[in-house]
Parts: sequence; structure tokens; C-alpha cells
Amino acid sequence: MSYNSQSNSPQYIEKFHEALRCKQRGQYENAITLFESCISENKNDDAVYYALSELYGYANQKEKSIQVLQKASELDPQNEYYIQDLAIKYLATHNYKLAGDNYKQLLLKNPRNAEWLINYSECLLKTNKLKEAFEILEQLQLTLGETPEIFIEKYKVKRYLQDDKAAEKILLQAIEKFPTENELLAQLIDYYFETKNDDAAIKLLFKLAESNPKNGNVHLTLAQYYLERNDKKNTYKELKLAFDCPEITLQTKTKLLMYFFDKQARLDKEVEELAMQLVNNHPKEASVHTLHGDIQGKNGNDTLALMSYHKAIELDPSHYSIWEQVVIMEYEFQQYQQLYTDCKKAIELYPSKSKLYLLAGVSANQLKKYNEAIEVLELGKEYTGKNQELKAEFYAQLGQAYFKNKRHQEANESYTKAIELDPKNQLNLNNYAFYLANEKMQLDKASKMIQEVLTSYPNDYHFLDTYGWVLFQQGNYELALKTFIQAQNTAKNDPLIMEHIGDANFKIGNIQEAVNFWKSALENGSKNSILPKKIEKKHYYDAIF
Repeated sequence: MSYNSQSNSPQYIEKFHEALRCKQRGQYENAITLFESCISENKNDDAVYYALSELYGYANQKEKSIQVLQKASELDPQNEYYIQDLAIKYLATHNYKLAGDNYKQLLLKNPRNAEWLINYSECLLKTNKLKEAFEILEQLQLTLGETPEIFIEKYKVKRYLQDDKAAEKILLQAIEKFPTENELLAQLIDYYFETKNDDAAIKLLFKLAESNPKNGNVHLTLAQYYLERNDKKNTYKELKLAFDCPEITLQTKTKLLMYFFDKQARLDKEVEELAMQLVNNHPKEASVHTLHGDIQGKNGNDTLALMSYHKAIELDPSHYSIWEQVVIMEYEFQQYQQLYTDCKKAIELYPSKSKLYLLAGVSANQLKKYNEAIEVLELGKEYTGKNQELKAEFYAQLGQAYFKNKRHQEANESYTKAIELDPKNQLNLNNYAFYLANEKMQLDKASKMIQEVLTSYPNDYHFLDTYGWVLFQQGNYELALKTFIQAQNTAKNDPLIMEHIGDANFKIGNIQEAVNFWKSALENGSKNSILPKKIEKKHYYDAIF
């Protein structure tokens, strides 16, 4: 550096040293201000420019850092530190030509510096000076000795130069010197595949797999080879070996499974086995259990899928989409106790998701927790926004809960609101009519509603059963019996319809026929707790569910 304290004023010297002290203390802004002040007094002090270059670098001002370093180098062109730092900065900003010029200048001073040789060769490669790059690599090999890394770089240069024979020769020489270096074998295998010499590549792959059976990349390459030839047996065999190798990342394994997931309408059993292998190898990864659930679900193994989704949210509850998948499946499987529990947990995490409140209300109704159903449904309907149909579902479930609680006015208001919001929802009309009939209330209104439904769905056994039940409560037992029988023709073994046929038979005096149907209802899973008494006493009693 050309800084000379003799040529500067005492005030300048003090300012310079104070700037250095600020820099050492990490007070970079103060240091920059002081050094810039020094420059305003002396524009030829290369040491100040050099110090500013470092400070601008700390402040992420890359262009200014390079500019002041260039100025320092102009002032002291023989300073090796300036040339080296400029080369590093040019390389970092991908200015390979200027970086190369600086490394070339450095190598004139020390032609055996390995770091400079490596970086210079990179600059030459990036600027397409391939022959010069090869010469530098040979010079580097003389400096460091023969290493697999230098052989590979020389091979790559020859490939860039399209001199394939020379490239192959370099790798063969390297493998002869380093026979256990797997990366050299891998490069040669890639070369053979790229030059369409598949037989040679496969021979080497088998050799590599034999010498290093835990090399996952070899097994992946073999799997790809077999997959391209539609050899499923060997594809899956190699993938199973690869999945047990720790260097194969979870992301890679996941992508492979997703490839089969997207390609196959029904997944091969080997895909399920690979997914299970992934679960066993990564038991704490929620994403693995989610993927396993997706694969089981696609193959129709819904019970296993639900178990996997449960494990996923247990490990990581932060994905709402998985919670939603879980509660929907529990609803479909009628697992109401688990559904109620999971909805309550999910609501704590996602308090504005209306679907969770709705399913919590549905499950609470099914579990006869009518007060809890009312509470959660009243709260959840406030999150439905402008979704009228969804809000109607809330009011329908509220209507059911209020009916069960014998709060008839609120039940009627809720069902009326549900129908007002979604007048095309035939199920809500049916359910409202059924509950009115059950409570022996407003039977004419119930009859009108269910007949309206039957105009659109004249053969639906649920709706026919409701109409029959309205007729039964109106005392029209003969027509009720005909309607129940019509419903049974479609439903076959529905226990509620069987019991209703028995009820209608009882009312018209066919006692034994009534008992026979009650027995059939019980055998087919009726949940009416009073049904055994009806059979024993041969008498009609209102159902208790």
C-alpha cells in the first residue's frame, strides 16, 4: 500500500486511524464517513480505497465496492491483495472476463497457486476458452498431483470440445488410477448413456452396484433404465434398494412415488410397498404419512388412508387441507365420536373454518349431544359469509337439534330459514317433514312438503318412507302401508322401513305380520331401543332412538 503518514497532516492521520477503530468495532457507517472524508482530502491514498471496498462489501454495495477497489489497484498496480480481491469480486458477480484477466496477472506472480489455477480455469470455461482451460487444468494437475476432481474437469472440457474419444480416455485413465472412486465410474456411465452405448453403461452400473451396494444413485439409474424398457419387476426392485439408501433425499423419493401416482389409474402393489417403506424410513415426517394416505385412498383402502392422515396431523397439525380430508372421511364412515373429537381440535386451530363447525354439529346431533350441537352450529353459521347453501345446512342441523330438544318454535324457525336460503334442497324439505310427523305437528304442512319432494324424486325410498310416516301420523294407515311397501321395494333391508311396515300392519290389525316385520327390523340393525318391547308385548310404542 502506498499510504505514507509522512505526507499527510496530523488531523488526516488521526481521522484515518479513527476510521480503522470504527471498522474494528463494527461501526461501519461511521468508518465509511471518515474514510470518505479522508478521500476528499487525499484522492491518491490507495489504503483508504481498499478499506472502503471492504466496508462497501459489508453494506452490500457491490458496485461501489468494486469501483473503489479498482481505484486502489490503479494507484498501486503491483499490489497482489488488490488484484486478488478484484478477481474474487469479479468472479462473484459473474464477470468472468475481468476475473480471468486478474487471475492471469496473479499467476504470472505465482504459477503454482492452486486456488488461482482453479478459479482461472473456471473463468476460461465460462468465457468459452476451452483449450486454454484444459492447459490450466494440466498445469493444476502438475501442481496438486493427479486427483479425481481434476480428471473430471479435464473430461468435461474435452466433452465441451466434442472430443469424445479423448474424454473417454481421460476417464478410463482416471479409473485405472482411482478404481474405487465411484464418481469417476458415474461420469463414465453418464458418458456411455449420452453416447448411446447402453450396454457398456449397464455393465459399469452392475459393477458399481456390486462394489457399492448402498449407492442409491446407482439403483436409481438402474431403475430409470428398466422403467424406460417397461420392465416393472426390475424397476421396483431397484427402487426398493434405492429407498433404503440414506443419500437419496426424501424429496427425490416423494417425486418418484408421485410419478407413479399420476401415471397409474390403479396403483401397483409395489407402489404401496414403496410408500410403506418410506413411512418406515421416515416415521416422523408428516408429508410421508400424507402421501401414504393419498396412495391408499387411490387404491380404495380408505381405512388405511384415514389412519395415515391421522398420523400426519398428529405430527404436523398446521395443514388445514389434511384436517378437512380427515373429518370428511370420518363423516362418510359415520365415525361420529371421532368426528366430533377431531372437529373440536381443528376448530381450536382454525376458528374461522365454517365446515368444521358444521361437521361438529352433525356429529353432535348423531351423538345426541343436542345442546353442544346448538352451541357449535349457532357459532359456526356466522362464518359462512355469502354462501347461502352452506348457511342453509347450518339451519337444517339446528332445526334437527331443536326438535330433539323439544324446542319446537326454534326448530320450525330454523328449518323455515334453511328452506328459504336453499329452496331447492329436497333433503331439507324431507327432513323437516319427517320431524314434523315425528312430533305429530303441522301434518298438513308436512304432507305438502314431502309430496312436493316426491314430484321430483318419486322412487326415492327415503322420501317415500317420510311420506308414509306423515300418512301414518295422519291416521291413514292403509295408504301409509302401501307407501312403506313401495319404499321397501327399492330399499330392501332398511330397518326403519321394515319397522314402519310393521307399525302400519299393527294399526290395521295384522298383529302377527307386524311382529314379523319388527323382528326383521331388529335383525337388520334397528337402533330403536323400544323395539324389543314391541316384539315381546306385540304392541305398538313410539320409537326411541
